[in-house]
Amino acid sequence: MLGDAEIQALDDDLGNVLRENQQHHENLQGLLQQFHLLLDNYNRLKSDYEEEKEAREKYKKLARGQERNPFVLVLVDGDGYLFKDHLVKAGAEGGTKAAQLLNDSIKELLNDQLGSQADQCRVMVRIYSNILGLSKTLARAGLVGNEARSLSPFASSFTRSQDLFDYIDAGDKKEGADYKIREMFRLFADNNQCKHIFFAGCHDAGYLSLLTPYRGKADRITLIKAASFHPEYDKLGLPVREISAVFTSTSASLPVGGNNIFTATRPVWYLPIWQGVHKTPRNAKSTIH
Repeated sequence: MLGDAEIQALDDDLGNVLRENQQHHENLQGLLQQFHLLLDNYNRLKSDYEEEKEAREKYKKLARGQERNPFVLVLVDGDGYLFKDHLVKAGAEGGTKAAQLLNDSIKELLNDQLGSQADQCRVMVRIYSNILGLSKTLARAGLVGNEARSLSPFASSFTRSQDLFDYIDAGDKKEGADYKIREMFRLFADNNQCKHIFFAGCHDAGYLSLLTPYRGKADRITLIKAASFHPEYDKLGLPVREISAVFTSTSASLPVGGNNIFTATRPVWYLPIWQGVHKTPRNAKSTIH
């Protein structure tokens, strides 16, 4: 028979075993809790990763889509940028020739601007003008007939000759062309598919506010210079180029006399187009010298 001391020792040993088992159980529970916490974190991170991966794939697809069909935009205020006299005089044939010359000229400028990417870019042209008023002005200069819209054959032929070329009648409302050009510029200025904008509206200081946010962004915008070029555009830090084969770069003038309100010969872009369409160029002086 065991003595009291031995029984007490066994009881102590059993107590130690029970405490150790309890400690082991508590440790195991702690490990299980940590494991479940790690598992939850892992699942959450995995879910975030899958979402991020899916988002990246969507972005890549979007980027690839935006890289497809790259183009450059040529925006022209046709009330201030006049085609060469011989092109206008040629009527429909002149419109076709003007479109081809403009396309070739822009392609040449693109080679300097975009390098190897130039061959991948199509050229989109939007010309906005008051065809009725401009026809009257050009008729006075003897460049078109006296019909109400004698410039229309030229404009229509220009539009038909190239897929992405449009010569658009902005109507005879005041600032009609200005409004169209502004909205087209805003639409494409930050469009990834549009690789560059050639802006031909620098005769009018009113467009300065449109271009000022893009000051110095020579990789996005090139200014086209014609016969009338407002000096403030030189301060935008943007490249300035001429397309001398297409747009007139010297002051053409109308004959004095008859119903002409001018007392001296004036550049064509100052002539009664603004009288006929109730449009005054923003930078024009009210007094004719």
